[in-house]
Parts: sequence; C-alpha cells; structure tokens
Amino acid sequence: MKKDAVSFADTLYLLMEDFEYTLTELEDDIFSLLRHEFKLTLNEENKRLHFILESSKLSQNVKLSVERSEYDGEEFFLISSVKVA
Repeated sequence: MKKDAVSFADTLYLLMEDFEYTLTELEDDIFSLLRHEFKLTLNEENKRLHFILESSKLSQNVKLSVERSEYDGEEFFLISSVKVA
C-alpha cells in the first residue's frame, strides 16, 4: 500500500523545519521515514534548487525546495518547503 504523499510531505517538513542537512543526513532521514528505497534528484529551475523525491511507497513524488550553503568546506542544504510534485 502506498503512503499518501501529501501527509508524508507534511511530516517530512515538520521534521526538517529550520535544519541544515548534508546530503547524507537528508538521505538517512528520508530512509528512516520510508524504510524503503527511494531516488533523490537535485534539480535547478530558474536559479532555484529543489530535490525530487521518488519512491514506489509514495502516491506522488515530493519536491523539497532548498538553498545551498557551505560551512567549513562541507555543503549543506536548508529546506525551505516540502510539497507534492
């Protein structure tokens, strides 16, 4: 049975609100919620970055709008919104 993507996106946003993530941390948190394989693709559209989260467990893809930052040579992503794609 597929999870409702809107509910999943809401939960994901609440967990990630006001946090900066490395790509590995982001993938770990998504995996812990889905407990299933997924695909996370970084895209740029009109100079704005977003990840598309695809999983056979979700009814729809999820779009995570992000801002890139760097600290001490490590790249981080600040998530500004999470919604269904």
